Amino acid sequence: MHRTPIRVFTAALAFAALASLPAAADLAKWDQQRVTAAAQDLATASEAWWQAVRRQPLEMVGDAADEGSILNKARVLQEMSAGLASHLKEGQGHDKTVDMYKSFKEVTDDTEEAAQRAALDEPTMDAWAKVASALRVIAPYYDPKADAGK
Repeated sequence: MHRTPIRVFTAALAFAALASLPAAADLAKWDQQRVTAAAQDLATASEAWWQAVRRQPLEMVGDAADEGSILNKARVLQEMSAGLASHLKEGQGHDKTVDMYKSFKEVTDDTEEAAQRAALDEPTMDAWAKVASALRVIAPYYDPKADAGK
């Protein structure tokens, strides 16, 4: 029995799977101090965003108990960013914090969509812009698709 086509197919499938994984070389070179500082800036911006959202009328941001509300998302982002900053400050590196970053990024993407649909005031949108800016600083350490200033 001739098994070469199966081996070629299996090898091609394995290559395709590996090629789709992000390579560590695609990430910014890890610098624990810089990443920790960036995470702290992200936590500070997220706290300011949460406080700004809390000052909005409830009809604009929804109930905190509603998982899909901007108010709930703002609280979750504040908690997640503080957790990420804390773990990095404790010395945990990329491998121990990447899932935290990915979860934060996912909630951030959902929040961005919700914020664009809401009629939030300018100070609140300015606070959101600071979260987005801080995220752009830390993203290259976790996301190979992020612009690392290349």
